[in-house]
Amino acid sequence: MDKDTAKLSETIDELETNLYTVASALRLSEAQNIVETNVIISMASGLIPVPLFDIISLTNIQFHMIQTLAEHYEIPADNINKSLITSLISGSLPAVSILGLGSVIKSIPGIGSLAGSGSVSIISGAISYAVGQVFIRHFQQGGTLDDFEPASAKEYFSEQLKAGKLIASELIQEIKQKKQQKDDKLSDSETT
Repeated sequence: MDKDTAKLSETIDELETNLYTVASALRLSEAQNIVETNVIISMASGLIPVPLFDIISLTNIQFHMIQTLAEHYEIPADNINKSLITSLISGSLPAVSILGLGSVIKSIPGIGSLAGSGSVSIISGAISYAVGQVFIRHFQQGGTLDDFEPASAKEYFSEQLKAGKLIASELIQEIKQKKQQKDDKLSDSETT
């Protein structure tokens, strides 16, 4: 092989490596967008005033999120088992307890609905974030739905649940700020 051919081969190898890196980063970014969208939807489902219906809704949202992530990573998604989600989430007993308690509190007339909705909304978003991160990591490492082991992901799930609580709280603050800005603009336009 002459020098020019060797140099060209080396350049092609570098380009392939760079292309793979960019493609991986793009795939991860798109997966994060899927999770973020589902976190927002999950938070909204936490506002459902009917006790326990919010939990059923959350399970369905997460089921759909995992299916979407699997499709995104080109993994067959026809055999998703809802017990995957349940066993993963049940590993974080405090989150499940708060979610269940918040949902039940909604049944108290008046203040119960408001108080329960707020806590369920944040926990719902946090749980969806954690579930999404667990499956992104699993799929990024070449895993499939058939070889997913909830027990091996529980520690990572707990870490991501903490991060998810912060993200959900920040989203609520952002929404409140935007609402306040909108109200301020409306108030200013009415006074002029």
